[in-house]
Amino acid sequence: MAKRPPPSPARVRLFRAMTVALVPVVLLGGLELLLRLLGVGHPSGFTVPCEVPGRRAVCPNPDFALRFFPPALARQPRPFVIPEEKRPRTVRVMVLGESAAEGDPEPTFGVSRFLQAMLEEAVPGVRFEVVNAGVVAINSHVLVPIARDLARHAPDVVVIYAGNNEVVGPYGPGTVLTGRQPSLGLIRASIVLGSTRLGQVLTSLGRSLGKETPTEWQGMELFLDHQIRADDPVMEQVYRGFGSNLAELIDVVRSHGARVVVSTVGTRLRDFAPFASSHRPGLDAAALERWKAAVARGDAAAGAQRPLDALVAYGEAEAIDGVVAELQYRIGRTALARGDEVLAGERLTRARDLDTLRFRADSRLVQVTTEVARAAGSGVELVDGAGALAAASPHGLPGPELFWEHAHLTPEGNEVLARALFPAVVRALPAFLGVQDLAAPSPGQVAGRLALTGYDRYLIAKEVLRRLARPPFTGQLDHGLQLLQVEAVRDSGAREPFEETEARYQAALAAHPDDPWLHWNHAILLDNRDVFLARRGEPDGGRAVPEYQRVLEAFPRFGEARIRLAEALARLGRLDEAEAQCRQLLRLRPRDAQARATLGYVAEKRRNLASLPTPRASP
Repeated sequence: MAKRPPPSPARVRLFRAMTVALVPVVLLGGLELLLRLLGVGHPSGFTVPCEVPGRRAVCPNPDFALRFFPPALARQPRPFVIPEEKRPRTVRVMVLGESAAEGDPEPTFGVSRFLQAMLEEAVPGVRFEVVNAGVVAINSHVLVPIARDLARHAPDVVVIYAGNNEVVGPYGPGTVLTGRQPSLGLIRASIVLGSTRLGQVLTSLGRSLGKETPTEWQGMELFLDHQIRADDPVMEQVYRGFGSNLAELIDVVRSHGARVVVSTVGTRLRDFAPFASSHRPGLDAAALERWKAAVARGDAAAGAQRPLDALVAYGEAEAIDGVVAELQYRIGRTALARGDEVLAGERLTRARDLDTLRFRADSRLVQVTTEVARAAGSGVELVDGAGALAAASPHGLPGPELFWEHAHLTPEGNEVLARALFPAVVRALPAFLGVQDLAAPSPGQVAGRLALTGYDRYLIAKEVLRRLARPPFTGQLDHGLQLLQVEAVRDSGAREPFEETEARYQAALAAHPDDPWLHWNHAILLDNRDVFLARRGEPDGGRAVPEYQRVLEAFPRFGEARIRLAEALARLGRLDEAEAQCRQLLRLRPRDAQARATLGYVAEKRRNLASLPTPRASP
């Protein structure tokens, strides 16, 4: 039998190369499978399967943000449900973005809710499933995997409102989580790795061995030591990354047959000083003293109501160092007091762009949004949301009427944005509806549909004041003015009688009894009312309990609703039911700290009841 010739050197090299390539793949694949079988890690998608009374659906994954944040900083998406079966005459509109798109500080009066109200009023007989997919503290790097997940669930229209967190969000140069911004390729590789259980283990190990990370969410205060100048070369990388991510977002959504509406992002300019400033490099001590003296003269003149003299003095300071954000703000504010709206707009915009704590989308990010959307072609429409907010503001400069603070919109601001988006969303609706141009419903109709009450404004203003009481807000030049403005909203809302608030909710619920967010806000009103009356010695009526139960029928994974229900039941002495609610939440989210704390509260009430003396029977 003839001997086979030995393999050629080329075949030997190919075999060795294949072995070197395949062995690690097989080993890593096996390790990944083992970790999944052992239950290590968590699902990485933005949605997870769920059931809502008898229907299969997907709900937001509460662990999604762990791919990008340590546990203490991870923010959860708002509850939503997307049924697996899309029923006839149903339209899905998905709103993607960061906290401003979510509607923070109160998403029930965010842009997605206003859009839903307008669409329902304008197109009766159609079911609009408007999904609020905004998430606090993320940026476009995180939006890409969110879009990939949501695009699989048959959206008809996707609205993108993003850009504020490109510097401070995950992988940004101003984030608290990493050092200098990595390359876009490395970022995307890291995101893919984070979707695997092996990647999750390695990330967790890296955090435990690496630099110390914050152990609790402290809001914007976390970023005080992460300032980025406007002329830092890394900003070019930020703009390129945002443009690339936005283009990919659009392509992903469009490839699944959905139409896309992209909006520029608005920010507050008026009555809102920069968070932080820096002087130009190389400014010597003598020049700095001259700069300070000129600014002091300008401040004195402005305080004496001499705006022209103030502008002259500020101009002297600008000649020495004009890249200080706070100086540009002083010039803009003084120009506005003098009635020069053009100069005021230019300088207040420049003050925002020079702010070294970059929580607001700057002019370049707005420009990138515009360029990418216009270049995207068919199926994509650009809306100038920033321009609409400016046009609806006094002097064309967005201020406290539409913004609570730097980027988060008041209910009025969200309505302005929704009205700007409405025509584009209508044009993007499926052809079977047979609608092209529709007039948006009146503000009164929309406010009544959402039950926007004085009490809701009071609660939101209280939350905003809590935030304003902490850095970086406390270091702003006009911090006191901001407090007065929000306090006025709080005090006005507090004067609305309970009976008037309740009547508005009853009217809205009578017209829309299946709206879970109406039941949610109504539950909070009734719950707070019962607590207030109980403190005055009146019995706790527990009127919020059935409302919380209605909310949980719609959103069974809504942790806050389950905790509030448990607390309400515990106050009524229904301790077994309260404990059952906490146990149910822990089955869904075993690490939930609030559920464990509420279980402790229930156990303490049990001990207190057990320690009470048993009443003696009557003889």
